[in-house]
Amino acid sequence: MSDSRDAAGYLIEDDGDLALIDVGAGPSYRQIVANIQGLGLNLKKLRYVIATHAHIDHIGALADFARDYSPTLAAHELDAWAMETADPAYTAASWYGLALTPVPIDLKLKGPRDKLVLGRTELICLHAPGHTPGSLAVYLDRSGRRYLFGQDIHGPFHPGFKSDQGAWRRSMALLLELEADVLGEGHFGIHDGRKKVADFIRGFLNDFPCNEG
Repeated sequence: MSDSRDAAGYLIEDDGDLALIDVGAGPSYRQIVANIQGLGLNLKKLRYVIATHAHIDHIGALADFARDYSPTLAAHELDAWAMETADPAYTAASWYGLALTPVPIDLKLKGPRDKLVLGRTELICLHAPGHTPGSLAVYLDRSGRRYLFGQDIHGPFHPGFKSDQGAWRRSMALLLELEADVLGEGHFGIHDGRKKVADFIRGFLNDFPCNEG
């Protein structure tokens, strides 16, 4: 649908207003825009772009969206610095062999739980550290179902990312408590059904036994 280097991005719509969770690695920006426009949606109503963490496969097109549509860019403060400096190591841009354009983050989330309002929809941004210190998960409730955008639930964990498996395990416990009906993950797609969501998260918990640090 876009580029093999892209993590999955998720678009949320409420009465025409839009929010985009993650934006791919950058080279596919025009294709992502075309995909959204192909749905009949107006990107001039893009209110938020939420960066779940600072890795380039999730944030490479932030500067492009900011330039063309002026949404509010939101990220956790513990990862925002890397987006603003385009740090090539922390963002993994050097791993991908891509250049990252630095971009100011408009809204630096600080608490364990922050709320953004999109039309009548509340987007709950949860601080979910582990993969990186500033990783976020986002969820919303609609029509009796809970939708969770967990992104890199699977890791990986690397000292260069300041990963912390102990923090990650606590974050995964928090996500399990949400009892989400649908999970959109950054690299493993969509999991539909409360049991499937829980099994997916628990599967990675079993793959990575408790290892603090």
